[in-house]
Amino acid sequence: MYVGVDIRSERTLGLIGSVLTLVGGFVGVIPYVRVFMGALSLVGWVLVLVALNGIGNKLGDDRPFKYYLYSFLVAFVGVIVAVIFIVVGAVSISSASMADMSPFEHPWSTFGVGVLIFGFILFIAVLILGVYFEKQAWEAMYELTGVKEFHETAKWLWWGALTAIILVGLLLLLIASIYQIIAFANLPEELEEGVEKFNPIV
Repeated sequence: MYVGVDIRSERTLGLIGSVLTLVGGFVGVIPYVRVFMGALSLVGWVLVLVALNGIGNKLGDDRPFKYYLYSFLVAFVGVIVAVIFIVVGAVSISSASMADMSPFEHPWSTFGVGVLIFGFILFIAVLILGVYFEKQAWEAMYELTGVKEFHETAKWLWWGALTAIILVGLLLLLIASIYQIIAFANLPEELEEGVEKFNPIV
């Protein structure tokens, strides 16, 4: 039982971090402010990570922190590798076109197309894997705290990632971000006896 576990500071950090992540992520598409907003999102992510680490330490369960960290590492490293493949593929195709040959006649062209396709597939795969780990983090938070909005965050985040290739996916990701803010806002300042573990909602 978690009797009298004070998570006031973690609640505040998670709430502020979630707001910063949302603002930085969606406002960052505006030219000239995207660099600042990208840094804002990173700060928000760190605050959420610190909040999850604190909650995990106090409750003796590091799953939220661990999964959230895995999500970032997989996405960060995977996207860098995928972008490298995409750039190599694009450069190879460009080099072949400079040789004044028809498409696929030059070996570099065929190689470039293959690498480019692989890069895009890898990009999508690592993003989905990263979102899967984040989904696990929020489901673990629901189990530990009983705040149902964490479960809603996980659900909308997952469906948003799977449908991100179409515009509706971006809307679902926005909904997930809003639920994340609500979830931290609804966290009690202190976990009382009986709030130990909740079964996930189906």
